[in-house]
Amino acid sequence: MTGPITQGKDFNYFTKLTVANTTFDAVAADVMIPFRGLASFSIMNEGGVAVEYSFNGSTVHGDSTPGEGSEVLVFEHRRVSKIWFKVASGSTTIRIEAWASS
Repeated sequence: MTGPITQGKDFNYFTKLTVANTTFDAVAADVMIPFRGLASFSIMNEGGVAVEYSFNGSTVHGDSTPGEGSEVLVFEHRRVSKIWFKVASGSTTIRIEAWASS
Protein backbone atom coordinates (compact mmCIF):
# COMPACT_ATOMS: atom_id res chain seq x y z
CA MET A 1 0.00 0.00 0.00
CA THR A 2 1.03 3.54 -0.60
CA GLY A 3 0.34 6.67 1.37
CA PRO A 4 -1.84 9.63 0.47
CA ILE A 5 -1.49 11.35 -2.89
CA THR A 6 0.19 14.66 -2.17
CA GLN A 7 1.50 15.68 -5.59
CA GLY A 8 -0.38 17.33 -8.42
CA LYS A 9 -3.64 19.25 -8.44
CA ASP A 10 -6.72 17.83 -6.74
CA PHE A 11 -9.69 18.06 -9.11
CA ASN A 12 -12.30 17.31 -6.44
CA TYR A 13 -14.30 19.83 -4.43
CA PHE A 14 -16.76 19.49 -1.54
CA THR A 15 -18.58 21.95 0.69
CA LYS A 16 -21.76 22.28 2.74
CA LEU A 17 -23.36 25.61 3.51
CA THR A 18 -26.44 26.97 5.18
CA VAL A 19 -28.46 29.26 2.93
CA ALA A 20 -30.61 31.89 4.66
CA ASN A 21 -30.27 34.84 2.23
CA THR A 22 -33.51 35.92 0.55
CA THR A 23 -31.57 37.67 -2.24
CA PHE A 24 -28.41 36.74 -4.12
CA ASP A 25 -25.34 38.24 -2.43
CA ALA A 26 -24.28 41.32 -4.42
CA VAL A 27 -20.65 41.11 -3.28
CA ALA A 28 -19.58 37.46 -3.55
CA ALA A 29 -20.78 34.07 -4.75
CA ASP A 30 -21.75 31.49 -2.14
CA VAL A 31 -19.64 28.82 -3.86
CA MET A 32 -16.47 29.18 -5.92
CA ILE A 33 -15.45 25.95 -7.70
CA PRO A 34 -11.65 26.12 -8.08
CA PHE A 35 -11.31 24.47 -11.52
CA ARG A 36 -10.76 26.04 -14.92
CA GLY A 37 -12.54 24.63 -17.92
CA LEU A 38 -15.21 21.96 -17.87
CA ALA A 39 -16.26 20.38 -14.60
CA SER A 40 -19.18 18.34 -13.37
CA PHE A 41 -20.93 19.14 -10.11
CA SER A 42 -23.95 18.29 -8.01
CA ILE A 43 -26.24 20.38 -5.84
CA MET A 44 -28.00 18.48 -3.05
CA ASN A 45 -30.60 20.11 -0.84
CA GLU A 46 -30.26 18.49 2.59
CA GLY A 47 -32.55 20.95 4.35
CA GLY A 48 -36.26 21.54 4.55
CA VAL A 49 -37.01 24.43 2.19
CA ALA A 50 -36.57 25.08 -1.53
CA VAL A 51 -33.50 27.00 -2.67
CA GLU A 52 -32.99 28.92 -5.91
CA TYR A 53 -29.60 29.05 -7.59
CA SER A 54 -27.85 31.34 -10.05
CA PHE A 55 -24.67 31.01 -12.10
CA ASN A 56 -24.30 34.79 -12.56
CA GLY A 57 -25.65 36.25 -9.30
CA SER A 58 -28.64 37.99 -10.84
CA THR A 59 -30.76 35.49 -12.82
CA VAL A 60 -32.52 32.49 -11.24
CA HIS A 61 -31.30 29.50 -13.24
CA GLY A 62 -33.26 26.88 -11.32
CA ASP A 63 -34.32 25.55 -7.95
CA SER A 64 -33.86 22.54 -5.69
CA THR A 65 -36.84 21.39 -3.61
CA PRO A 66 -36.60 18.75 -0.86
CA GLY A 67 -38.72 15.67 -1.52
CA GLU A 68 -39.01 16.45 -5.24
CA GLY A 69 -37.07 15.34 -8.29
CA SER A 70 -34.97 18.50 -8.06
CA GLU A 71 -33.71 17.66 -4.56
CA VAL A 72 -30.46 16.38 -6.15
CA LEU A 73 -29.21 18.02 -9.35
CA VAL A 74 -26.21 16.87 -11.39
CA PHE A 75 -24.60 19.09 -14.00
CA GLU A 76 -22.21 17.34 -16.39
CA HIS A 77 -19.40 19.12 -18.22
CA ARG A 78 -20.44 22.67 -17.32
CA ARG A 79 -18.16 25.70 -17.37
CA VAL A 80 -19.34 27.13 -14.05
CA SER A 81 -17.12 28.45 -11.29
CA LYS A 82 -19.49 30.56 -9.17
CA ILE A 83 -22.89 29.70 -7.71
CA TRP A 84 -25.25 31.93 -5.71
CA PHE A 85 -28.17 30.64 -3.59
CA LYS A 86 -31.26 32.19 -2.01
CA VAL A 87 -34.41 31.00 -0.21
CA ALA A 88 -37.87 32.58 -0.02
CA SER A 89 -37.77 32.30 3.79
CA GLY A 90 -36.16 30.19 6.49
CA SER A 91 -32.93 28.34 5.75
CA THR A 92 -31.66 25.13 4.21
CA THR A 93 -28.41 23.18 3.96
CA ILE A 94 -26.84 22.74 0.53
CA ARG A 95 -24.18 20.18 -0.32
CA ILE A 96 -21.96 20.83 -3.36
CA GLU A 97 -19.62 18.25 -4.87
CA ALA A 98 -17.57 19.00 -8.00
CA TRP A 99 -15.03 17.06 -10.04
CA ALA A 100 -13.01 17.45 -13.21
CA SER A 101 -10.56 15.29 -15.13
CA SER A 102 -7.87 17.98 -15.37
